[in-house]
Amino acid sequence: MLISHHISSDHHEALLTDSISFVLDKMEDQNCRQLAVVDQGILLGIIEENVLLDYQDTELTLKHLKSLFKPVYLFEYQHVYDALEMMANYDLCFIPIIDINHNYIGSATKQNILVALHEILGEDEAAIIILELGPRDNALSHIAHIIESENTIIYSTAIHKVPNSSLQEMTIKVNKRNISAVTSALWRNEYVVKATFREIPDESNIKSRYQQLMNYLDL
Repeated sequence: MLISHHISSDHHEALLTDSISFVLDKMEDQNCRQLAVVDQGILLGIIEENVLLDYQDTELTLKHLKSLFKPVYLFEYQHVYDALEMMANYDLCFIPIIDINHNYIGSATKQNILVALHEILGEDEAAIIILELGPRDNALSHIAHIIESENTIIYSTAIHKVPNSSLQEMTIKVNKRNISAVTSALWRNEYVVKATFREIPDESNIKSRYQQLMNYLDL
């Protein structure tokens, strides 16, 4: 999913002719610590609030601060995941988006990126399964085969390392909420289902799953 599909309607830009006081007021109005600096439609970079606060003469214009602009932007053909990474790395309120000629197209805000991620990660009528995996247990093809054999489609997966452990957690989003058959199949194949979310409970299966857990733990 391209970031250009998620451009904000807000105006997060300033001009070279804008004064420091004007830009600071705009930042306060937008509750944002940065603005994109644009000159004749070309993005020059972003200016940050902490830089402007160092100047006592607030009537200076941004053209006197060109060397302090940060070259932070994404091209319109880049993915939403690139936006997510940049947002986290630079602690941004928004990301300027440009075309290949550095023409400023607009900005993508945190809200835009959250909406895009929601679209990527799947439909609302879905359940989430958390597996606890050993260092050699994350064979996605095998896990996918088990889930798909229960007439269930995987929307998305993500893996992260458990802190201070050799274990990993795999988060799996699937296309339905009645997943008792799926979790049972995973247990039968010796995968630890650590948690499920948004599942429609199946009371008839609770005892069976509890017994599977006890068997796994050899209790």
